[in-house]
Amino acid sequence: MLPFHVITFRLILAFIMGGAIGIEREIRNQPAGFRTHAILAIGSALIMIISFEGSHVYGPKISDPMRIAAQVVSGIGFLGAGAILRIGVSIKGLTTAASLWTTAAIGLACGGGFYTAAGVTTVFVLFSLFLLGKMEKLYLFTKPRRHLFIEAEEVPTLMGDIERVLEDLGYGVDFMEVDRDIERNRVEIQLVVRPKPGRIPEEDKSKMASNLLNLKEIINVEVR
Repeated sequence: MLPFHVITFRLILAFIMGGAIGIEREIRNQPAGFRTHAILAIGSALIMIISFEGSHVYGPKISDPMRIAAQVVSGIGFLGAGAILRIGVSIKGLTTAASLWTTAAIGLACGGGFYTAAGVTTVFVLFSLFLLGKMEKLYLFTKPRRHLFIEAEEVPTLMGDIERVLEDLGYGVDFMEVDRDIERNRVEIQLVVRPKPGRIPEEDKSKMASNLLNLKEIINVEVR
């Protein structure tokens, strides 16, 4: 049986590591912040402690310490899914969902006494959250995507005309969503466009909007 001070140490360690990840999410105003990550890590650690204790009390044939841990790994997906939000054509919260899942694993490691693995994982997660995002923006994705919201009359050549204008501006379509108003014979199109490899894109948003508005079927354009 684990002594009281060992149980307490494991729970405190889980709280610190989970809370550290949660602070980064809190700074970025994400749906799951400090408290969520800290509580999740403590709960996972407690579940792992109970699993080990149960195995000692009832024997490994009756109580498998890995079985409950496996349920945590799969069950945390429901909590992570709640952190994922769709805002227009953007998907927010995927990183938070991943951090929740990994925080649960860190809590399990603390509860199981795997302190080194938990500590190294926490360092890697914090490095990913704090620094990799900045590195991506500086070195990998220097040409950001643009979001377009277009209202137009529905004609057979509409999408081809829009893609032709974007091609001339140096952009390709990453994502498209079309809502049709059959009674008015109009469509509302949401686009996410990204500069094409090897092309120098037109950075002027007003020029992009004016070029699209030159198409007679397009009524309104908003570029973000």
